[in-house]
Amino acid sequence: MHRNSQTNHERGAIVVTILLIMLFFTATVAGLLLLSNATLERSRSRVLQLEAQYAAESGADAAIATLNYSNSSFTGSSSDVTVLTTTRYKATYATSISGSNTTKIITSTGKIYQPATAASPSYTRTILVTIQQTSSTSASGLMSTNNLYIASSVKGVSGSSIYLNGFVKLTKNTNVLTFSSLTVAGKDTGASNCSIEGSGSLGNASAPAKATIDVAYNNCITPPGNSSNSNFTVTANDGSATPLQSLYIPWSQYMDSSYTAAGNCGDWTVAGTITIPSAGNAKKTHYPDSGSGVSSSCGTSGSINLGSKTVTITDNAHIRANLCSSSACTPTFNNTSGSLKFLFVEGTVNFNSLTTTAGSSPIVIFAYGADPGSHGSNACPYGDAAYLGNSGQTAAPAIYLLALNGVCIDSTKFGASQSLAGLGGKNLYIATNSGTPYPLGLNTGFPLSQIPVNLTWKATGYERR
Repeated sequence: MHRNSQTNHERGAIVVTILLIMLFFTATVAGLLLLSNATLERSRSRVLQLEAQYAAESGADAAIATLNYSNSSFTGSSSDVTVLTTTRYKATYATSISGSNTTKIITSTGKIYQPATAASPSYTRTILVTIQQTSSTSASGLMSTNNLYIASSVKGVSGSSIYLNGFVKLTKNTNVLTFSSLTVAGKDTGASNCSIEGSGSLGNASAPAKATIDVAYNNCITPPGNSSNSNFTVTANDGSATPLQSLYIPWSQYMDSSYTAAGNCGDWTVAGTITIPSAGNAKKTHYPDSGSGVSSSCGTSGSINLGSKTVTITDNAHIRANLCSSSACTPTFNNTSGSLKFLFVEGTVNFNSLTTTAGSSPIVIFAYGADPGSHGSNACPYGDAAYLGNSGQTAAPAIYLLALNGVCIDSTKFGASQSLAGLGGKNLYIATNSGTPYPLGLNTGFPLSQIPVNLTWKATGYERR
């Protein structure tokens, strides 16, 4: 009996031990499950917080792009902008911008809504990005963010400097492109990787010194080809030839808050000589206001017909209209200020000829509009946001034509040896009239260094809140 009782006690102890072990393992597994769930929840929370930060950074990137390429007066999003929506969550951002013409602070708040239909965000992250405006102020007589095409009718084009992102094409053996320096950062992929191509010839505007040719790929016009000679110093297949980043110039760079709106376009539609600004209205040179985009109330349905009027410029001006889009005009411009002035045109410019008065100070006419295509693909195959036609003779050495999109010189007749200050745009298409008194010559005395190039906002500081 005693032995059986001892055996039963031993068996009972084993059962209790097994139960205790099972309880221990159960508690351990339960603890591990709780810990795992907590870890997963923390990881999930961190991922969604990171998504909120990414949304905020997307907002800052979008704000910089807007300032650089579409709206220089952008002050931030008026409401939350959705970045991503799924069945599980939604990501948005909201931005605000403050600061000066040279340094600004972007405050961007990213939000995660979980689920996507939630009324309030589950996670929020705010960042502050400091941005500054940088520039290399060294414009060229001819500059393009894409290509330069010289049509078969052209005898010659001459200037001091040329800078292109794409390639140069001289279409006929009678074309002569003369310059002091030529930099091409791209190539024609369909023509033996040529940065410079065609059947025309290259001329040296620096003689007796050598002109310089710097190309990212091949100079396919010989001589000189890829080899230096007595007229040219050639650097071919140069990997350090960098493209232009931007030709965009915000009017706020030159027209701060001291410049006010003129209220309407009356100064631009008066009979006789147009004076900008009109008498007694110093710095009232926003027409019709300082907003963005062409105003249909300005001129006739957003087009101001200058006819053959003289336009006297005494200060920087900004006009929310197209110049002469309904009917090409032949104006004369005169800058009486004694220094370079900008005329910022929200739309397009459509001139049959251009003239500047003797002694006029420099003028940059900058067209922000898209290519209208109103001159047809035969006349302007690469865009016509800034157009110069063939009625009368152009003699405007004080004017630099600049456009965000295409510049088209259509069978234009030139009446001076230096008939324009320069051309800049997405594509440059030059088809001058071969029977004109002069080929297209650019004013080598124009202050190109005062036209900013690559004037872009860039991030210089980052703070997470």
